[in-house]
This record gives sequence, C-alpha cells and structure tokens, in this order.
Amino acid sequence: MTRFFVLLFAIGLLASPAAAAAPKVTANPRDPVLNFEYVWKSLDRNYAQFGVKNVDWDALYRVYRPKVTPATTDEELWNIILDMMRNLNDNHVCLSDEKRRNCGGVQDAREPDDFSLDLVRSKYLKGGGADTLKGSFTYGWLADGIGYMHFSHFKAGAGPTTQALDAALGKLAGARAMVVDVRGNPGGSGKTEEYVANRFADRKRNFMQTQTRYGRKHDELWPVEYRNVEPGGPAQFTRPTILLAHRFSASSADIFALAMRTLPHVTLVGDLTEGAFSAQYPDKMPNGWTLWVAFKVMRDENGVCWDGIGVPPDLRIVNTPEDIASGTDRVLEFALQLLEKGAPAPQDESAGLRNLKTSLVNQYARDASEKGVEAAVAELNRARAEGGDASFFGVDEAMQQAGQYLGNKQYAEAIGLLRACREEFPPLAATYAMLAQAYLGAGDVAAAETVLKEGEKFEPMYPWEQPQIEKAKTAVRKEKLGSAAAIVGKELEAGGIPAAEKAYKKLLARRDKDGPVFDEADFNALGYKLMQENKLEAAVYMFEKGTKLYPDSWNAYDSLGECLAKAGKRERAIESYRKSLELNPGNTNGRAVMQQLEAGK
Repeated sequence: MTRFFVLLFAIGLLASPAAAAAPKVTANPRDPVLNFEYVWKSLDRNYAQFGVKNVDWDALYRVYRPKVTPATTDEELWNIILDMMRNLNDNHVCLSDEKRRNCGGVQDAREPDDFSLDLVRSKYLKGGGADTLKGSFTYGWLADGIGYMHFSHFKAGAGPTTQALDAALGKLAGARAMVVDVRGNPGGSGKTEEYVANRFADRKRNFMQTQTRYGRKHDELWPVEYRNVEPGGPAQFTRPTILLAHRFSASSADIFALAMRTLPHVTLVGDLTEGAFSAQYPDKMPNGWTLWVAFKVMRDENGVCWDGIGVPPDLRIVNTPEDIASGTDRVLEFALQLLEKGAPAPQDESAGLRNLKTSLVNQYARDASEKGVEAAVAELNRARAEGGDASFFGVDEAMQQAGQYLGNKQYAEAIGLLRACREEFPPLAATYAMLAQAYLGAGDVAAAETVLKEGEKFEPMYPWEQPQIEKAKTAVRKEKLGSAAAIVGKELEAGGIPAAEKAYKKLLARRDKDGPVFDEADFNALGYKLMQENKLEAAVYMFEKGTKLYPDSWNAYDSLGECLAKAGKRERAIESYRKSLELNPGNTNGRAVMQQLEAGK
C-alpha cells in the first residue's frame, strides 16, 4: 500500500492485525473448503467496490466454489482464490504467505521494464544529480532552468519526505520548469503523497472523494469524505511542471497523480498509472495465509473511480524495454522538448473548486488545541446541527484523530470526538470500544461499562473489532476486580517463584468466578518486563504460565521461545517456536529465529 488501513490501528487498545484477524476454528485450519469460504465471505463482507465495478460476487461463488474439494492442494487453492480475485481487477486485493504475494490486478507480478533511474542519472541529469532519503529521492538539473525530481516510493513518512523536498526546492529555486517523476514508485503509507503535492499547489483544490464500506450490504458506505491539495511548506513551485508516470506508478503514486493533475500548471505525461487506490487491511486466514482486503471507494473530483484503470495521462507516450536497453528514455526526452520549446498552457481545473468543504474533524482538533475541549465540542455540535454544503464530518478522519488522542492520553478530547462519531454513524462497533477506553482513561468506569453495553446492539464488521471490544470489556473488568498477573507479579517480587505459584493457584481457583481478571496481555507484558530486567528465571515462569493459560495462543509460545533462547535453553526454545508455528504458520519472525537456533546460531 501501499496505503495501509489507517482506520483504527494507531490505538493501543487494538490487538496486532495478525492476532486480531485470526478466528478460532474447530475444523482443520488447513481445510481447503474452509479457507475458500473464509476468503469469499471476508470479501463479501468488507470489499468496497462491487458496485462501482458491477461485480456479481454471488455469481463468482457459483463458478469457483465447486472447484474446491477437501482434496484440493495448497497450490491449487492458491490459484483458484487468485483467479476469483482477478475478476475484481484490484491490485489491493491480495493473497500472501511467508514466501509470496499475489494480487488481483492486471499488473500483478509484472516487473517495470520501461524505466531506469540509473539511465536518467547517467545520461540526463547533470552531474548525476543528488539523492537523499536513503536513495529514494533523487533531484538535480536536466537542462538550463529545468529541474528534476524522482520519488522511488512514499514510504519514508511525511516529515522526512517534505524536509528533503523543501531542501531540494530551495536548491532548484531558480528553475523555470520542473519534471517530477514517479515512474517505478510502488506507493507508501499515510498521506505523504498529499504533503508532497501541496508543495506544488497554487491554491486549495479538491482532488478526491472517499467512502468506506461498512455493513453487510455491498452498497453500505460511510458518507463521502473530501481530500484536498493546498499550498504547504515554506515555498511552492507553481511554474510549468511535467509529471511522469506509468503503469507501475501505484497506490500512493496513483493518488499523487490524481492530486497533481488538478493543478493547472501540471501536465501528466507517460502512461496510465496502475490504478490501485483503495486502502487495504490484512485478514489472517485459518491456514496462516493473509488476505488483503480493499475496503474503500476513492473517486476523483468529478466523481470518477479510476480503480483498476489508472489515472490517464494528458499526453500519452511510453518507453519500450528496447528503448531503455539502448540507453534512451523517450518519455523524459519528450517532456524536455515540451518544456524547452514552450511549456504547455495552464489547464482548466475549475472542477477541483466545486467541493471545497471544511473538515469538521480538523476544525475540532484546532479548536481543542487553541480554545480547549469544551469550546471545541460546542463548536462541533453547532456545525453538525447546522449542516450545509460548506463542511463535512468524516467518520474515518474522526476515528484516526481519536486514535491519536487515545495514544497521547488526551482522553477528554477523544471523548468529545467519539461521541460525535457515535451520533453520526451509530453502527460502527469500534466507536464503543474506543469510547470505553477513553472513559477508562478519564477514570469513569461506569461510563465505560455503559457505552460497551450500548454497543452490543451493533454487529462488528472488521476482523479486528470484536477482539478490540473484548479487550475493552476486559479492561473494564480489571478496573473493577484487579489483574491476576499483577498479583502474581507482586508475589514473585516479594517471595520468588514459590510464593508466586502459591498465589497463582489460589487465583486460578477463582478464575471463572468473581476473582481478579486473567488477561494474556498482562502475563506477556510482565514476562517481558522481567526479561528486560534480566530476571530470566522469573520471566520464563511468567511466559510458561501464559502458554498454560492460553494454549491456543501462538504469541504466548513465541514469547516463551524468545525468553528461553535468551536464557540459553536452546532446545526448549526451538520446541516453543515450533509450537508457535503450528498455531500460526505465518509467524515469519518466529520461523527465522527457530531456523537460526536449529543452525546453532
């Protein structure tokens, strides 16, 4: 993503995606029929673009389900699932294991052969140019007065990327024109591409409208949210600009092209981009494979969805592999000719001025920071009550901002925003878990209990929501009854393992009654605390308790294996890692460590 699934993963309440998404199944987890059904149902439940792509998902089930039998091999199952997904023409719907990743778009598994940055540097950039961000950002001069920038990806993050870009713009400040190149760019995460586009913006313009799938029906989508490009940073380059893109400009690079083409002084040259726009999230299958689900619909400022198609160029010209092999970049040479013989005239981009709406979530964040929470809540409620076309309340934005508040322990700010989110879109189950966490942070256990009860009427849609809700309920119970791991830890510190074991047995007898709460995360966290303090015998004891209490947890065995390895108990560590991998074949880090231990390293 690639544009990751930014919706809820920032908050500490959420379990890891792998752990959260893996359902507990009683059937053979490697059963081909079980895994096919899991994939079909997961996409049926949360894939966002059945409607815009006119896909009859039930009809595809009737075609592909009969191909799977209990005797279907892993390789056959992989290919059947992939064949079914390819009907979606979506390179953000993917299947991966520890060795490979295949997606459902036309560009899957193709390697770019029509672009070479080495060729650009050796033949076209004066002095070879300069690079930064570990080589992912290259810039320099192509000809007198014409600058060049190439982004190999947008994975470095908004801060480092814009700092490097601002420095480069300073050095190229005298340029009369610019070539910006995202060929070979597979994307990134966050909104880095948006901040980069802001450095070229002449004014605020809408470039994208997004909706998130949530509900059992294929057309159940959140209200539209609007994304804009607007001047940002110490300076903006608004003179003639050529953006170079091709079929391997993907994900965040797709979105970057969408943003840049709304600027009148930018001309898009090359080929269509890949067309992989939607945010995606990982869903762990019973057999350990990972299904990647695209759960958003993203449209341009005119309401057109280019997913599976790609952003079209203003002027189409493509390289062949033979061009690159012979040392010629025809696309770049064409861009230079355009700029040297008279830059293209500014384009009419008035469409981007039609939906310039104020984000009430962003306004809330500013008001909370500048005026205080009470004033921010009052202004948010007033604006929501008034409605109108000048503003919008984005549920996705709200959940992201609330996640940041929770991470920073700004519980009052989180409560104000989450209450509004609950009113705007009541069915969102995660809202109630996050609001409960905020109430707990603020010391209001009763309110946390009440809001969790209120949320029980709504069905969780995403694979991480139910574990998130259960974790919130556990946190409430711990506030009321205490933590079993904490009590065992105190006895361990005071009287060693014998005292801890005595306390543990007493607590275990009350586990399903009214005693302190047993929580796997607490035992795991205490084990790591002891391991960091180099109290390895005590740490092993706590991790062993975790495996006994939670025998189906791959993470418990992984943690025990790590501690045993540190304690020099190699054979036992290997055994523990092996058990972890039986429970979760996708635990690639555990597999790598086990292999090192088996090799005697």
